[in-house]
Amino acid sequence: CAGIQPQASIKHTSSRRSRWRKKIKVAAPADNQTASTAQAKAGSSAESNADQETEATSPWPGCHIAHLGADWILGVSRLDPVVRRRRSLPDISIDPKQKVMSVINASGKERCFLISIHGSLRCIGASGQQLATGFARNDEGAEHTVIAFVIVVEPRTMMDVCRLQGLRSLKGLELHSDIVDMSVIPPQVSDCNPKGRAYGFPLAGSGPFLCSQGSGGKLTHFANAAMYHAVDFDCSVGTEIMAIGDGVVQGLHDAEKISGIDVMNLFRWNSITIRQKDGALAEYVHIAPGSASARVQQGATVSQGQVICCVGDVGFCPTPHLHLEVHLEEGDDAPSVPFSFQGLDGRPPFQCQQGVWYTPRGPVVL
Repeated sequence: CAGIQPQASIKHTSSRRSRWRKKIKVAAPADNQTASTAQAKAGSSAESNADQETEATSPWPGCHIAHLGADWILGVSRLDPVVRRRRSLPDISIDPKQKVMSVINASGKERCFLISIHGSLRCIGASGQQLATGFARNDEGAEHTVIAFVIVVEPRTMMDVCRLQGLRSLKGLELHSDIVDMSVIPPQVSDCNPKGRAYGFPLAGSGPFLCSQGSGGKLTHFANAAMYHAVDFDCSVGTEIMAIGDGVVQGLHDAEKISGIDVMNLFRWNSITIRQKDGALAEYVHIAPGSASARVQQGATVSQGQVICCVGDVGFCPTPHLHLEVHLEEGDDAPSVPFSFQGLDGRPPFQCQQGVWYTPRGPVVL
């Protein structure tokens, strides 16, 4: 991990394969600016309201999203130019007195911070309510409480995120983070026609299934071209997944078991990749352990509509879902492309949008 300050005894993810690039510094602040915007909002009101119902700020349980700002954050302030020039600033700061966690972007680009905090700490937002928590599951199947933050910060800006109620010292605080400079989505990726690449529907059964993220989804799809045009369908673990086109199995990994909203889970997931007859690569992610290898092997030929695996909740998963993305070239950084699904009974192809329910026939209104 690059640049972790020695006085902050905080655990971080190891730098392994992930679609998020890593740059981490954590420290207690050395000047008054870090917590200045938070002190007015994170004082005694948080103590008096801490026993109220928890506050959910997004559709994803335990995940709290602030793209440049949000009602639940404590405050945003521009970095003092003198402070920026004087010393190297940490990426994440926790004020030892106010217990305010801040994220600091001293760079000249927008930056995304994905943070998870483990344990029984109460994260208090601007309303004084405790922010809702989620869970993570380890390899042994044990679950524990976690809260996750997806924060996008403007250049040379600091965001005071929340107050960590119950934090006595940084020692032993389990905080995992992954930080990435926002990338520009290439025009050839964002502008291509999804209806020119229409496939079969990927889920067996009549549904309906909720599209919980589409192109540029604010939880995880927005930050880079590799995931930008992925589609997520919420559904029960064990729902059968079908090949969206004829092809050959090019990659298969379904041995992982971890789940939940721990940032470490960004580095571990299950997936099957099929090189389709049209040359595109279709990747099915978060699949259930053992569900692909029990049905197909690498190099096997599959047909559109054939069951290839089952929905799981493996990897970074607030809820069980299928994450499906299509690429025209190989490589971890290969951009995803828009795609659509073939309509049934003479209906036109349809592209999935976040918040809409779908069956194999198309969108439905509940």
